[in-house]
Amino acid sequence: MKKKVLASTLSASLVLGSIMGLPLSSSGVLEKVGISKAYAATPGMESITNELVKIHSFLWSEEEKSSLRAVRDNLLGLTKSDANVSLVSEVASKVNAKVISSGSTYDKLTDKNILKLFSSLGLFFNTSDTELNNALNDPEMRSILGQLAELSGTSLDSLSVQDAAEFALAVNAAVSAQLGKKDFAELALIANDQQLMKAEIKTAITTVIAGANKLSVVLRTLDIQAGDVSAVANKIIDKVDDAKHSGSSVIALALLRTKVTVAQTADYPLNSRTQAYTVSILDKALPEILTLGLLTLTTDVPTGTVKSEGGKIALTMTSNGTQTGKVYGTINAPGTLLDGKLLFKKDVSLSYVVSNGGNKPSGGSGSGGGTGGGTTNTGSASEGQKAVSDLKSAIENATGAAKDQLLQQAKAVAEQAISSITKIDLASVVSTTGDKAVAKLDVAALVKQINDINAEVKKLTDALSDLDPNAPKAKVELAFDFGSISASKIELPVAKEVLDAAKSNGADRIALKFNGVTVSLAPSAFTATTSLNIEKKAVSEATDVTKLPVASEVYEINFTSNGAPLNNLSVPVELSLPVGDASKFDVEKLTLAKIIDGKLQIFVGKYNAETNKLEAKRSSFSTYTVVENNVVFKDTASVKEWAGRQIEVAAAKGILEGRAAGEFVPNGTVTRAEFAKLIVNTFGLENASATESFDDVNDSDWFKPYVAAAVKSGLVNGRTDTKFDPNGKITRAEMATIAARALTTVNQLNPVSDVNGALKGFSDASSINDSLKAGVALSAAQGIIVGEADGTFNPNSDSTRAQAAVIIYRLLNK
Repeated sequence: MKKKVLASTLSASLVLGSIMGLPLSSSGVLEKVGISKAYAATPGMESITNELVKIHSFLWSEEEKSSLRAVRDNLLGLTKSDANVSLVSEVASKVNAKVISSGSTYDKLTDKNILKLFSSLGLFFNTSDTELNNALNDPEMRSILGQLAELSGTSLDSLSVQDAAEFALAVNAAVSAQLGKKDFAELALIANDQQLMKAEIKTAITTVIAGANKLSVVLRTLDIQAGDVSAVANKIIDKVDDAKHSGSSVIALALLRTKVTVAQTADYPLNSRTQAYTVSILDKALPEILTLGLLTLTTDVPTGTVKSEGGKIALTMTSNGTQTGKVYGTINAPGTLLDGKLLFKKDVSLSYVVSNGGNKPSGGSGSGGGTGGGTTNTGSASEGQKAVSDLKSAIENATGAAKDQLLQQAKAVAEQAISSITKIDLASVVSTTGDKAVAKLDVAALVKQINDINAEVKKLTDALSDLDPNAPKAKVELAFDFGSISASKIELPVAKEVLDAAKSNGADRIALKFNGVTVSLAPSAFTATTSLNIEKKAVSEATDVTKLPVASEVYEINFTSNGAPLNNLSVPVELSLPVGDASKFDVEKLTLAKIIDGKLQIFVGKYNAETNKLEAKRSSFSTYTVVENNVVFKDTASVKEWAGRQIEVAAAKGILEGRAAGEFVPNGTVTRAEFAKLIVNTFGLENASATESFDDVNDSDWFKPYVAAAVKSGLVNGRTDTKFDPNGKITRAEMATIAARALTTVNQLNPVSDVNGALKGFSDASSINDSLKAGVALSAAQGIIVGEADGTFNPNSDSTRAQAAVIIYRLLNK
């Protein structure tokens, strides 16, 4: 019975295709209709298109694509027959009555155009990004919507195609939210009863029509009810799809595939003939899918076999060396629409190298236990080194994308091994007296461990360099794990000898970990024995000074060196603070907040969904927490479709500010000094010790510290050696180049090898200054910049504040 219920639950996911095959909506839309933020994504015309194109990439067979094309063609053909206007009779009749009573002429509000409006909401059935963009930017649709808004007599300043698209997206999200609250038995009933599903759709439409979406307001004013809209939606789907709703089903299947994660576990060492994987849907692990036999597992790894084992996928090869391929999961649910459909295909790699005279490599450990040195896993270095080296022949024989994939695989194996061997368990060195815990390190033992770790890391980095001499140096972070500490006050000293050992051995950072908190410091920023002092404070310290939602505990953090406070560091500390229930927040707007003098000061922080933590950089210290910051501007309607969300998120993190209360001035230009501040804030590069030598940047200028920090970080240059031109307008090409420098300097991305190829999408690429072409090319390749609708980039045009916000938003998400 449980198997049948779970199979029906999977089938219930296909009902998403019943609502014109649309994806989950944006948080902006969801907030308007009161739907949980757990279903939120990014809004805007660009992101709608990107999401739809992404979903289409999960259509894996020609049969699936053919079903989609058939529905698309039928949708496009609806308006060719006057008989089809009956499909929208419930809505058209009310529009016609309103037109007659108005006594005015509305030439665009014909029954055929009402049909076009509703059939155009089937965005998902377009089969290319060109078709999607055409659908979202149809000028005739704008005219229809404009007259519909005028007829309603509302005070709306406009009604855009995006408003219509967001209406459909919000209905889809509402259904998802409703289904997410139901148990297996309820979902099973809905999946097998079309009337129950239609009732869910009607409930969702009722919710959305009652909301603040502009199309919802217009429909309400015209007395168009949820029953009218749901009747039209169902009739159109029945008309354009086949009896089995094949087109809707394949779209929903593609959507389901995007929500499936197959992740490798740590059940087996890197150097092993066997690896294990878990299967999750919508971030929920579902071992029942495997234990109940709902998936048929296959693999094309040459000597590989795959099976379900304890709710996980177990992949085993019979040979030595490295083998790559895929694991496939096909749904086994007879009697449901999903039966026989491929649910996932996962790229996999197995590496096993025999050593020690034919025996399996043995692990090693560092010195320690309770001596104050700690324990490490040096065995992983040998395994990782062998796995990387074993890929050498495959990489030498590969070309193009296949070679790039193998190089990335080698890098991932090496980084995983480095991460494993640089972990040092120091839980045993912490002693607690009263409400304070102090770590007492065996400095000599710890220094020896760091030296030993470096020797193992060097083997791995040398093996990587042998494969790719141009590969950037792998980041090495020594992780000092102090475990779970119950005391509210914690002191973690790091001796000068330990800092020196880390520096001399090339460690980039030392991460101090406890209770889920990580404070990662750069050894180069310290010259003497340093202690991290952290105290967990009452949450009321935050809630007493702000009405913003507080998403974490409150921590007072400071450093001392030789007993004296350290107020500023030359290299920022990286903080990672655990977040509570993320589903309660708009996670893109979560950011770091400093509590000082009874007020909050906002700093950039980025939520990491994998760890459920907020990550931020700080050079000065005080009391910190995580908040959801909502900043509202009244003048962004003109750029809402492509920059609205981006402005909100960047402002939430304190990167952008308005020019006046509630006014962002989206079409205003950006100065070079302003963009220097934006880029420094985005990456947390504030540096009190940074200097510059420009004649036109004075000590009293507000922008001096930002220009100095940006110059020190290598992100900006002056117009000349002595002139920065802080008030000069920044061009689109200059902004793209600074963004590219941030990608290479901070994110350690390689420059593009084919600059002209990366710029070929811009018809005016020849007008980009030669000194800026490489930077523009990298930004274009990374999706940081896109061209205009006519294919131009306009490199020498001044950037607007809205355009800068979009660039910053994309950089935040890299």
